[in-house]
Amino acid sequence: QTTISVRLYSQHAQRRLKITAQAGEFRWRSCATCQANSATQLSIRLAANKLQLQEGAAVEEVFVEGAYRIIPEQGLKAALAAPLELRPAEGTILMLTSVPLEDYVVAALEGEAAISQQPEALKAMAVAIRSYAVHFRARHRGEGFDLCDSTHCQALNFTGATAAVRTAVQATRGEMLWYGTETAATYFHQSCGGQTAAGTEAWPDISAPYLKSHADPFCLRATPMVWRTEFSRAQIQESLQQRGLTTPANWSRLEITQRTASGRALRLTFRGDGRPVEISASSLRFALGRTYGWNRIRSDFYRVENSGDQIVFRGRGSGHGVGLCQTGAEQMAAEGKSYREILAFYYPGTTLGRSAKLNWQEHHGERIHLLTTQPEQDASLLPHAETLLQSLESDLGWKLDFAPQIRVFPTLDAYRNATGQPGWIAAYTRGQSISLQPLSVLNGKSALDSTLRHEFLHLLIESRARPETPLWFREGLTLFLTDPDRPHQPVQMSLQQIEAGLQKPAERESLERCYAAARTRVAQLVSANGRSTVLGWLSSGFPGGTQPAQH
Repeated sequence: QTTISVRLYSQHAQRRLKITAQAGEFRWRSCATCQANSATQLSIRLAANKLQLQEGAAVEEVFVEGAYRIIPEQGLKAALAAPLELRPAEGTILMLTSVPLEDYVVAALEGEAAISQQPEALKAMAVAIRSYAVHFRARHRGEGFDLCDSTHCQALNFTGATAAVRTAVQATRGEMLWYGTETAATYFHQSCGGQTAAGTEAWPDISAPYLKSHADPFCLRATPMVWRTEFSRAQIQESLQQRGLTTPANWSRLEITQRTASGRALRLTFRGDGRPVEISASSLRFALGRTYGWNRIRSDFYRVENSGDQIVFRGRGSGHGVGLCQTGAEQMAAEGKSYREILAFYYPGTTLGRSAKLNWQEHHGERIHLLTTQPEQDASLLPHAETLLQSLESDLGWKLDFAPQIRVFPTLDAYRNATGQPGWIAAYTRGQSISLQPLSVLNGKSALDSTLRHEFLHLLIESRARPETPLWFREGLTLFLTDPDRPHQPVQMSLQQIEAGLQKPAERESLERCYAAARTRVAQLVSANGRSTVLGWLSSGFPGGTQPAQH
């Protein structure tokens, strides 16, 4: 299934931590290609921009595998069974992990909605969290990971999930909300106060049709989140000045001068001596929140009262108000609504499913069938693919006895979730069908020809291979033939390790090492025996003593 790379403890600078085994031992390495060490615990601290280990060695990075716990300097402990990478970065120990999507949803649901009492509300949140993660997974791509573990993306809790959370995730496994061929931007919040906000109210560039403002009677029927807070004029002025914002001299009043369509404060005006000064409601809320705590002004859904030296805010709701209201969803579930009905209410116009509902059109060439949802963009692929297939068949002296099908997906989201492959796998072949990422993506990476060549070679090799032909040989031969003249760095692994790694792939790094090791083995066989001889082993089997030693 799809994996999500996550930065852990993104809101806490960690200068020291301890890693302990959940049971037995875990494994760690001080570089990507180093020999793995086994340990029951490992202490690490930041020193002179390196990682100082308990044994006294200072290293640039540490890789951890197995089932382990992280005991940080700040924040909650975490229990993981996923690859972990640690390295120094800007005064902290940067921690990156890569977890399967469903495990990510468990951690996010535990972090964002574990207090929910209604199973259907938890299911709705599980779908929203899963959709959000896939939609926004490139948010931190420029920093080397997909998502952080804070509310900037989604708050994650890896301390251990409740049975209710795990049940909700399992019951909705793989389900997401779609709008057309894209996963929906499924924002959610704690309480809308009876009126959800449009996406553009919080983020000007979020104009999705399913994120419109509408009344929420369910939130009103639930326990209303009504709040009151006050600040002195001096407190407001000081917090604004700390953020480089100004107020009029001797100002005496603060007024809401513009509201959004949903009734939330948009612009406020300070009045005093001289010209009035206008400020956005979000700027005021962030300034006061950073100084006095985020639980003071819970939303922009408020009115302002000027009472002597005090400015009083009376409001309702909590959060930005866009998308699913957790308070309203809980009430809907309590009134017997299903998670499907909850999602339809808060994201109208979206479709629930494990993949996008695509309108496939089929085009037939002489040798290949093309399935596409964008024929005007993808039709040119058909003659190009047929020419490439014919060239490969001529080179190998083999010919497919069937017409392969190429399915070109219109978006990365649609490709990932229909095939279950991560974005770094450009294509996926199963049976006689090849699934491709969008042509615009492959052409942007100059990878279309090499990808097609690789997948056609898969089909040709699988059509010739005996049932007992090992996976490492089939994969290695495909990689070797895809680009035989390109220099590759040899990677040495035992055949047992390669075969196990390919049959049960883990994270990207280890899978790529297995592929590289398989290619290295095949290249050695071709060098020793000749290409035609090695190709013949697909159908005849390895001759006695020819298969590389099992070491």
